[in-house]
Amino acid sequence: MKPVLQQDLKYPRLWFLAGLLLAVVVAVLSLLPVASLPRIRIWDKIEHATAYVLLAFWFGSVIFRRDLPGLFIALLLFGALIELAQGAMGLGRQADWHDVLANGVGALAGVLLALTPLGQWAHWVERLFRGGRRT
Repeated sequence: MKPVLQQDLKYPRLWFLAGLLLAVVVAVLSLLPVASLPRIRIWDKIEHATAYVLLAFWFGSVIFRRDLPGLFIALLLFGALIELAQGAMGLGRQADWHDVLANGVGALAGVLLALTPLGQWAHWVERLFRGGRRT
């Protein structure tokens, strides 16, 4: 089995675990009752897309490029499962397939952003703190 995490990073597991923490935050915020959510006055589809841009960009920057299609599919499934959970919970949330579409648009944008030079951010941070190997 080929490794998924970029081996030229000094702390690939740390970056991956931080990404998992981000995913947990997204899941918790997505599953909280409506009354417990902070009032952000932007269109909720923008909120969904932004969360998935962040997740896809984070993970897309620390995994090998060959695994980006799998990341995109995983994030689509993650978002769809959250929507199904929202519909089943009965806490003022409801499943909205337009949210899944917004998540997918965000995930695609994040994957594409990870393909740009900005996708090297983890390497830059490691170099900044004198721990990273040069790429």
